[in-house]
Parts: sequence; C-alpha cells; structure tokens
Amino acid sequence: MKLNDRYIKATLAGIPYLLPYGQLIAAPAPATRLNDSGSLLWDGILEGDSREELLALLADRYHATERERAALAEDVDQYLHSLCRMGILLADTPESRGDDTPPLFYRIGPLVFSYRGPSLLYDRFFSAFSCEEEDFDQEVLILTGKPASIPYGAVLIHTEELTICDSGSSYCFFFAAPWGIREMHVKKDGSRAVLYRMPDPDDMHIEDLFHALRFAFLILAQQKELYVLHSASFLYRGRAFLVSGSSGTGKSTHSALWHDLYQTPLLNGDLNLLGIRDNIPYAYGLPWCGTSGICTPKDYPLGGIIFLKQAAIDQVQSLQPDEKVLHILQRMISPAWTKELLLRNLHFSEALAPLIFSCRLYCTKEPSAARTLKAAIDAL
Repeated sequence: MKLNDRYIKATLAGIPYLLPYGQLIAAPAPATRLNDSGSLLWDGILEGDSREELLALLADRYHATERERAALAEDVDQYLHSLCRMGILLADTPESRGDDTPPLFYRIGPLVFSYRGPSLLYDRFFSAFSCEEEDFDQEVLILTGKPASIPYGAVLIHTEELTICDSGSSYCFFFAAPWGIREMHVKKDGSRAVLYRMPDPDDMHIEDLFHALRFAFLILAQQKELYVLHSASFLYRGRAFLVSGSSGTGKSTHSALWHDLYQTPLLNGDLNLLGIRDNIPYAYGLPWCGTSGICTPKDYPLGGIIFLKQAAIDQVQSLQPDEKVLHILQRMISPAWTKELLLRNLHFSEALAPLIFSCRLYCTKEPSAARTLKAAIDAL
C-alpha cells in the first residue's frame, strides 16, 4: 500500500480530518472526516503497517475476541477500499488496476507486452502481433476514470496537443481534450504504462488510445536499445530497405514504385523499429503505420536507409559519415526530451551508420526513381 502524498491528517476542533493540498485542491478533492478507528488505521498506514498489522492494531485497541476479529477484518477492508476509491490510498488491487480479467499478450520485435484494456483496441491493432503468455517487458493498463495521484513534475515538452512531464520515476502525458484521454503515466524504465481514459461507451477514441500507447512503447524500446525511424519500408533480396524523408516527400509513393516494378513486399507505411543484434542491424515490424494500414509482425536484416528529396531529375548522392549519422538522428521519433535521451539516440545513430548502406536520393515520383535507386543498391 502506498499513500497519496497530497493528503495530511489534521485535527479540526478536536475532530481528525484528511485534508488535500497542492494540485488536489484544483480537482477538487474532498476533505474526509475520520472516526476513532479511521484515525488509528491512518496512523498505522503511515507507519507502513500491512493489512494484517492494521487488523491487529484495531483488535488490540478494542480488546476483540476471535469472533469479533472477523467483523473488524471486514471493517479494515472496507476502510482500505474506501481510501482506494477516493484516491487517497494507492494499492495494486483489482480496483486500482481496472479489472482482474486475464491479460492479453503481444510481441513487437524482441519485446513482449501484457495488455489489459478494451478488447476492440487489441483486436483492431495488436492481434497480428499476439503471442502466448510469457515474461513481459511492459505491462499496459487502460483504465476508465481519474488517476489516484497527480505526479505532474517538471514540464519537458508542451504543444497544443500534448504535455509531457517528468515526475521523478515516471513520465506523465497530458493530452488535448479531443483525444478522450485524461492522462498516461509511464515508468521511466518502460516497465509499466497506465492510461486513464474518459468514459467512452461507443469507443469513439479507440484509435487515439492506440496512438497514445506509442509513446509508452517508445520509452521501453529506447531502454532496450531499440529505436524508431520515421520511414516507409520494403523487402528486397531478403533485407529491409527504409525510405525516409519529411512528410510529403514521397516515402509511400517511392515504396509503391518498388512494389509495382519489382514486386517487393511492403513492410511498413510509416515507422520502423531498428536494433543491432550480434553486430547485424535489424528492422522489426510495428503496428503503428500511419494511414497506410501496411505493417508486418516480422523482422528482417536492415539493408539500408534512403533519404528522399524531391527533385526534377533522379540522382543518388553519397553521404559523408557525419551526414549519415545526422540524417538517421534527425529522422528518429525516439524520445529526445532530455540531454541523456538525446545522447542515447546519437550513440545508436553512430553505431548504425557504418553498418548499412545509406544515401540521399534526389527523385521524381516516376518509375525512373526506383530504377535509379535499384541500380545503386545492386552495385554494392
């Protein structure tokens, strides 16, 4: 059990109360009057007593018989449940977790996720990545309601759509109202993500929940030395080739040219997860794929990254070593909210750049662009 540290016990005219302070008074959270038993139990909780120790404390106060202890046990449970419901006590119980239904599991690359949340979200976006129950890297909980604590912390990122705060042990995400999400808390090591949604009987915000969970995934992936690049991808000669560039430069168009001309399978329409295993770079499938709907749960050795730039003619331009590192770094969407996180991305870019083919492709949107790039790849 863990107490919400935004409450204190104070005596008002001889009567004990629990009083909220700080951000809780803006919610607002209510003051709670305590009787003698409640005050005694509160003091025990402050001392870190377990449920059994709280029961012993109460039984000793009232000199309870064995028969009376059973009634006192119900009182203790009711009291603890009441504190949990009001957000005063934080406990890892079915009430605080949302439900006690068995979790579902899915795998993205080498990472395994335990999921409790709307079945519609899982079925629509994660079912292709489903796996059997096993040890998981991240626990994902989607709850309806307000969080029990409000660990805002220092603001790292703020836009009209999203605010990200550093609360010490977690990152807190606050989304704009149209998302239908109150907030999301993700442990810094990525091991747990709890998303608090607004009541949504028609599941209108299922897709918003899916996109919000991408942030939780990015945190875990980075901790596991896996990084996400904004890029479309296709499979050629058993290797994944990524086509990257700013929005509108033709990533999907160029990948489609390869598919039409050379029947290369399309892997992902928008994002790719990258890692290095035994000094071999890999591209792993992701469920997040933009509006294309193109994704795969499979992984492949990474052949190269092509950085697009629209032009009137088709031409492959080689890159200097520093340009390769910079281009990879600039196309990442992995967290760079702090200096330490940016350095993680930089170190991976420096490790990846010499292991793969990369180039700048000045290109049109015509089939000649794919032919020009294919000639350069085949000449390696």
